[in-house]
Amino acid sequence: MKNIFSLLLSVYILHNTINVHAQTITVSNATELQTALNTAVAGQTIVLSDGIYSKSGGFIIPANIHGTSNNPITLKGTAAAIITSNSLSSGYGLGLRGNNFWLLDGFTIYNSAKGLVLDSSHHNIIKNLHVNKTGDEGIHLRSYSSYNSVENCFIDSTGIYAAGYGEAIYIGSAVSNWPTYTKGNADTCNYNTILNNSFGDHVASENIDIKEGTKSGRIAYNTFNGTGLNNQNSADSWIDVKGNYYTIECNTGSNTIADGFQTHILVSGWGNYNTFANNTLAVNTTGYGILITESSSKGTAYNNVVCSNNTVTATNNGLTNVTTQTCTNTCYLPTDIKNISTTRSVIQLYPNPCAESICIQLPEQCNNYSYNISDALGNNVLNGQLKNSNDVIRTESLSPGLYVFISNNRSIKFIKQ
Repeated sequence: MKNIFSLLLSVYILHNTINVHAQTITVSNATELQTALNTAVAGQTIVLSDGIYSKSGGFIIPANIHGTSNNPITLKGTAAAIITSNSLSSGYGLGLRGNNFWLLDGFTIYNSAKGLVLDSSHHNIIKNLHVNKTGDEGIHLRSYSSYNSVENCFIDSTGIYAAGYGEAIYIGSAVSNWPTYTKGNADTCNYNTILNNSFGDHVASENIDIKEGTKSGRIAYNTFNGTGLNNQNSADSWIDVKGNYYTIECNTGSNTIADGFQTHILVSGWGNYNTFANNTLAVNTTGYGILITESSSKGTAYNNVVCSNNTVTATNNGLTNVTTQTCTNTCYLPTDIKNISTTRSVIQLYPNPCAESICIQLPEQCNNYSYNISDALGNNVLNGQLKNSNDVIRTESLSPGLYVFISNNRSIKFIKQ
C-alpha cells in the first residue's frame, strides 16, 4: 500500500509540474518580463500586456534557456506591447544569447540601439513584429545563429544614431568583425529564411544585408522599399548578397539608389551560387535590377544565376549585367505564409509610441476612408478622413495613454507618450 501511495504521489507531482511548465504567464512591467525570460521553460507562453517595457541595456534572455521543436517558448503581444532600451546609442531591445526554439510574435521593439539580436541561437521563429526607431540595425542574426525564420515583420526608421549602419535585417557578420563574434572564424549563420516582410520609408541601409561566410538562406515574398537609403557605406540597394547558395525569389521592390539587388565579393570564395528568380523590381533609377559583381580584388565570382523570369521597370540599364538563364520555378504562396498573412495587421502604424503624429499605411489604395481613434475606455477622441493609403495624423492633442486606431473595419493599437 505504501508503494502504491508513493507511486500515486509521484504521478501527482509530475502532473502538476508539467502543468506549471506549460502555463501561460502574463506580464505587465519590465521586472516581470525579465523575470519571466530568466525562468522560462519549454512549452511556456509569456504574454505581454499592452504597455511600454523599458530597461536600460534592453532585455536579454540568458543562455541555455530553450524550448523544443514540439514545445517552443512563446513570447507574444500586440503591436501596443512595446519593448525598448530607451536609448538609440546603447542596448538591444531584445537579445537572445544562446537560445533555441523560441517563438517571438506580434509585439513592437522600439527606440533601441539595436532592435532584436540573436547570438548563437537556432530554430527560432520571429513573426509579426514591428521594429521601429533603432540607432543601428533592426534585426540581426549573428554569431552562428542558424535555422531561424523572420516572417511577416515590419521594420522602419533604422540607422538613426549611426549613419551607415542601419540595415533592417542583417545576416551574419562582416569579415572585420569575425574576431569579435566568432574568434576569427567565419560567422556561419546558415539556413535562415526571410519571408513576407515589409520595410518602411526610413531604412537607412540595405533592407537585407547578407554577409560573407553565410550560406543557404531563402529570401522570398518580401516587399522591399529603398526610399530611405542614404548611400553611406555602400547602402545603395535593397539586398547586398555576399554569401553563397542563397535563393532570392518572388520578392517585389520599389525605389533604390543604384541597383535593386547586388552581389559582392568581400572574401575569396564567397558571393557565389546565388539564384535570383521571379522578382518584380521597380528600381526607379538608372542602375540594374540585379547587379552581379563578377570580380574584385578578393577573387572571381561564379555560378550566380539570374533567371529570365525576373521583371524590372523604371531603369535604363535593364534587368542585369550578366546573361540570364531560363528557370522553371514559379511563385506560389505556401500555406504557412498564407496563415501568417491572415494574422498580420494589414494596417502599418508608426512611430509607436508616438508624440505629435502617426504615419498610417494601408495595403491598398484608398480615397477618403474615415477613421476614428478611441481611448482605452472605448471613447471616441479623434476622427477624420484618410486622404490616401499613406497618410499622417496629428496626435498632439491626445493625452498620454493607450489608443486604438480604426478604419474600414480594421484596427491597430498604439501608445501616445
